[in-house]
Amino acid sequence: MQVAAPAPEKVGSDLKTLTLKTGDSEAVIYPFGACVTSYKKGGTDYLAVRPDSKLDGSKPISGGIPHCFPQFGPGAIQQHGFARNLDWEVVESSDTKVVMELTESDYTMEMWPHPFKAQYTVTLKEDRLATEFCVTNTGAATFDFTAALHTYWSCTDIDKVSIKSPAFAGATYLNKMLSPPADETSSSDTIKIGGEVDSVYANVSGDVVLADAGRKAPMTISNTMGWSDTVIWSPYGNEGMGYKEFVCVESAQAASSVVLQPQEYWTGAMEVVP
Repeated sequence: MQVAAPAPEKVGSDLKTLTLKTGDSEAVIYPFGACVTSYKKGGTDYLAVRPDSKLDGSKPISGGIPHCFPQFGPGAIQQHGFARNLDWEVVESSDTKVVMELTESDYTMEMWPHPFKAQYTVTLKEDRLATEFCVTNTGAATFDFTAALHTYWSCTDIDKVSIKSPAFAGATYLNKMLSPPADETSSSDTIKIGGEVDSVYANVSGDVVLADAGRKAPMTISNTMGWSDTVIWSPYGNEGMGYKEFVCVESAQAASSVVLQPQEYWTGAMEVVP
């Protein structure tokens, strides 16, 4: 059943937010960029917001779960597309679920001339946070796009983090730190961060486990639908960004484009299980 959406609460003089709660879990969502900036369970916030992030709408939020759409980047339009720096409409809201929607406008059509509907559903469950991103081609012509959830996962210390998936072993990844960027092959199922990283792992999806030696238990990033790739990003050494306290492990459709015929849709689903 669809529930009438209440007006989001305003945070001081900054942007409005919605808060979901159930049991010992809480999530905070900004309709600006449809960005989840906090997911707390048992007193631990599993998301991070950079200390240099702006929360006044002057630029995209650097933290939480920002959207990259309709371009992961770089490409013909602005880096990571326009979805992260626009206000999304809240079309459904309850104590544990919010649905936000973005459609074309003069602003989007000027840079990406395609009618579309993007819906983002965030559901707070007792044991996890579930997200679902659905893109529909509402126009009369075929279009293609790339996308990602540019998620900033919090950590106690980046040097104590391990990112694990059996799919990493032998995977081809685009190492964007090389000049020019080039494909390399991963030799291990475990990634540790010891320097600046910007890598797109093609066809690495499913469950990716983030283990932090400073926490009691690992966290699972579960890609259950759509997202075909995993992106690892860390501005290691950048004190202004607060590099020690987060790592980006991104659910992505970046190595190849999604092609949608008129009225077709694509869905990417990601859950985080502490």
